[in-house]
Amino acid sequence: MSKFKYLGSIIHAKIPADMEDDNIILRRLRFSDGPFIMNGLKDEIILNASGLIRPIQASWFSLWWWMKKTFMHAYCIECDSKPVGFIGLYDLMLGESTEISLTIFDKTFRRQGYGTRSFKLLAQHLQKHSVVREMRAKVMRDNHGALLFWRKIGFLQMDTLDATQIIMSMHLKSTSLFIV
Repeated sequence: MSKFKYLGSIIHAKIPADMEDDNIILRRLRFSDGPFIMNGLKDEIILNASGLIRPIQASWFSLWWWMKKTFMHAYCIECDSKPVGFIGLYDLMLGESTEISLTIFDKTFRRQGYGTRSFKLLAQHLQKHSVVREMRAKVMRDNHGALLFWRKIGFLQMDTLDATQIIMSMHLKSTSLFIV
């Protein structure tokens, strides 16, 4: 078995396929989630937050395949069994760091704590199993809502990637945010 496949199986063993907290469920991204993700990425606010200029023109299958390959762990966020968003980890370096992407596609579910609860649920598992010590999020400089969100849950500005993006970071071991 190659080192990469072995590393992947270790990480998958430590992070559950599904996580649940009250009415919030993080479940592995499924093939059938492609249209939901594609529709979510048509929202102008989501496009701007992602740094995209126009909606993705690829098929939903191509988008789903890209997400499965980009995000080592990709989850659909469900609230009361209804898909409302996405959370995923990429550039994961076991024991070190990972980058996170989180979005609530459904406007009616924004600013109600679902993103915070989803983040905490995933971060608790990462912290519990010592998967990573640090999480990072890239945020568009003019996305004030996202900057406020990441700051509110404990991320600090670490660096600027370019004139448009800010890198924010949180050290999991140095926070008691996740203690239940």
